[in-house]
Amino acid sequence: MEKKLNLGSGCVIENVNVAKDHFVMSLLLTSICKDALPGQFVMIRKQGVKDPLLSRPLSLYGVYQTDAGTVLEFLYRVVGKGTWALSRLTGGDQVDILGPLGKPFEILPDRNHVILLAGGIGVAPLSYFAEYLAKDLDRPEERGEETASARKVSFYLGATTAAALVGIEKIERFCTEVRTSTDDGSAGFAGTVTELLQQDLAGLDHRNLCLYSCGPAAMIRSLSQLIESLDIPCQVSMEERMACGIGACLGCSIKVRDASLGWSYCQVCADGPVFDIKNLLWE
Repeated sequence: MEKKLNLGSGCVIENVNVAKDHFVMSLLLTSICKDALPGQFVMIRKQGVKDPLLSRPLSLYGVYQTDAGTVLEFLYRVVGKGTWALSRLTGGDQVDILGPLGKPFEILPDRNHVILLAGGIGVAPLSYFAEYLAKDLDRPEERGEETASARKVSFYLGATTAAALVGIEKIERFCTEVRTSTDDGSAGFAGTVTELLQQDLAGLDHRNLCLYSCGPAAMIRSLSQLIESLDIPCQVSMEERMACGIGACLGCSIKVRDASLGWSYCQVCADGPVFDIKNLLWE
């Protein structure tokens, strides 16, 4: 289980409606946070409210250090009462935050073509990861990797329709190439994002590839089937409903491979949210 840090509270800087049902919220923390990594998340709720009672998990979309303190960014979609309440927050509102929580993405230095594959709001943690990788490219001497500048980062983003393709402007700043798909064919490739990746995989050097993904369970399952027989490492950030964020309520359990038992259950919040895709079991 990863180390937990209670960030305490923060102040909403802005909460911008960037597309239908999609918002980008910026928070200024009351404490300094320098160890929030791509793939991690926080539990967040407005201070002083009893409805909704539970905090909501939001993946990190950006982390910045300013003269005033640490700023966290979140890209989220309104899907229920909790996220609707978050969307009503405005500048100056105070929130309680628990985090950063969970296991982050692991960088594989021997694989220089990184593919980030996102479906829907899964774009949020992968966008932060793209930014993180780009900053490493700008400072290869700090990582001690001579090959850092040779890394290629490709972003595959899928959505149901063109209006749901959010966050592209940020992605384009930090990625070598951006490939999009829509189920209805209104933008980019006509079909699912895994179908687009499957089309491109034939022309890529699998020995140099590594995959990172986040999105709906159906997309992750499709990706798992696509690369099942391929020698391509793949880490996925799982999307599950969470109530506590620390593994106490067991509400976000998923089935995984277990070397001794054959299979077991893990909690997405405490054991993940990042998992090796080949360890996931599907019913």
